[in-house]
Amino acid sequence: MKRSLILHLFLGSLIVIQAAGTQPQQWIEDLQTMIALDTQKENSIAGLDINQNGIRDDVERYVNDKYKKDAFQRDLFLDAARKIQKIITLPREAPLKLHERLDRELLSLYTCRDYILYRNESADIEKELVDKTLFKAKVLNTKERFNAYVQHKQMLPKSFYDLTDDALKMGKTRCQQRYSRYRNSDAKAAKVTLNTK
Repeated sequence: MKRSLILHLFLGSLIVIQAAGTQPQQWIEDLQTMIALDTQKENSIAGLDINQNGIRDDVERYVNDKYKKDAFQRDLFLDAARKIQKIITLPREAPLKLHERLDRELLSLYTCRDYILYRNESADIEKELVDKTLFKAKVLNTKERFNAYVQHKQMLPKSFYDLTDDALKMGKTRCQQRYSRYRNSDAKAAKVTLNTK
């Protein structure tokens, strides 16, 4: 019953996103408040990326600290940070197809995370959803970054979020494969630990 309810809520949120089109979404207000409270802002949109891995250093530290015991979420949020960084630093003349591709990739990361958490009946789904909003606030922690992201979203056509059943199934399969790599590596690590004791 709980899984069914959560799945319906998840699918409902996809429909809301689709219906919203290019209209500002509810989380924008929450992000604006958190952006105003962030004290570790860097002035340029690109920010500092000393190791040049495509992720701002402050965001990388935040994700690594927050998810040090959860490799799946850590790697997923680092990938999401890299996608958002690409999105907000795209030149004005970047083709719409590039915006669409990056946004789909970002959306698939978030969707995968939410799907796995719901499927595994995470103990505190509300906290997990808040954590995702906090992550977005950290990545979009200046007015310039936030505005660049909103401009990107406004470029996308209203029909952009229309997904076929096949696309949803393929996304689910990819997500399960990605997640199983982490579960398999956790199982191997546990087995090695048991064998060495």
